[in-house]
Amino acid sequence: MLTNLQESLGVILPIVIAHIVVLGAILFTIKRMLVGDTVRAVGRIGDAESEIRKKEETMRQEMEQMKKEFASKRAAAEEDLQERREELEREMTQTKESTVDKAKREAADLLEKARNEERRRRDRLAQEMESKAIDFAGRMFRLVFSERVNDALNRAFIDELIDALEDTDAAGITVDSDGTSFVARHPIDAGQKKRLQGVLKQKFSIDVKIDEKISEELLAGLVIKLGSLEIDGSLLSRYQEAATELKKDA
Repeated sequence: MLTNLQESLGVILPIVIAHIVVLGAILFTIKRMLVGDTVRAVGRIGDAESEIRKKEETMRQEMEQMKKEFASKRAAAEEDLQERREELEREMTQTKESTVDKAKREAADLLEKARNEERRRRDRLAQEMESKAIDFAGRMFRLVFSERVNDALNRAFIDELIDALEDTDAAGITVDSDGTSFVARHPIDAGQKKRLQGVLKQKFSIDVKIDEKISEELLAGLVIKLGSLEIDGSLLSRYQEAATELKKDA
């Protein structure tokens, strides 16, 4: 049995030794590869650092050059500015009187523009106040007068408008019936419609169907548009006319 063990060791031992030798060779090869890669990597890092230092030096030199150029340009600009300042002072001394006269004229122009702007501002303010006054009057009208009174006043306004149309001399007035519209505060009753149709046919030779549109803004009355001709018989129009007259008196 001992003999068999010796024989087995005699067979296995060379194989183990061979494996050890192969493993050692592999480890040696890997070590050389790793060392070689490390050396090359260190070399590349060194090259990169050297390149960076070169670029830093180049940039430093460029910045120094730029500083010198900037200082030179600044000195030239200051010198040019000083020359211009001196030249301007000479010109101002030579043209002092004309400059003063020009300044006076410009001041007068500015003053006139300011006055014109003030007038325009006052006009705008007056227009705004007029518009607000008309709006306020309309609101007061709606608050003070009941719907029944408003309806009666509306009928009176429409009758007054029809009366005025009957008294109008329409000779020479040509009306295109296209684009005809009627805007009223309250619906026009049948009798007033019939009368209004008769007056329009008599005065302007047109047959129209009166389909009124209702607008509370009119407060009372009626607005008729016959083509380019507008006939405004509304209370709002009366308010606007009154505001214009009061503004004239003011």
